[in-house]
Amino acid sequence: MRLISLLRVAAQAETLRWKRTGRGVAIQAALGAAAAVFGLMLLVMLHVAALIWLAEGRSGTAAALIIAGVDLVVAALFGWLAARHAEDPIQVEAQRVRDDALRQVGDTASRAMVLAPLLRSRNAKKGLIGAALTAAVVGFIARR
Repeated sequence: MRLISLLRVAAQAETLRWKRTGRGVAIQAALGAAAAVFGLMLLVMLHVAALIWLAEGRSGTAAALIIAGVDLVVAALFGWLAARHAEDPIQVEAQRVRDDALRQVGDTASRAMVLAPLLRSRNAKKGLIGAALTAAVVGFIARR
């Protein structure tokens, strides 16, 4: 009875922890969105200031084209950086470890499946045929 009560308390505590974690993430996301909006407004104001400053010695059209050219170069630079696909060596190693572990699990399971019919069967011939069929099925599933 005490074990069930402890498990219930642990489950309630875990639920509360996840709710509070979700609330914290939601607040952080809202604050980040507000910061992004104000950052965008700052960028617009910097563009307007640059346009006014460049328009003093030249026409407004020329100043706007200069700013558009600079924006194009910056956008191309960010686009080029975003298009690069550098593999994370830790991610690659983690994927290799996962694949090895899953392969070993499959090997262990297939060995167990081969031996299980032999251990269950009273007839040795019937057990060998069952083991061979089980091994073929497990091998087929493991290759998929």
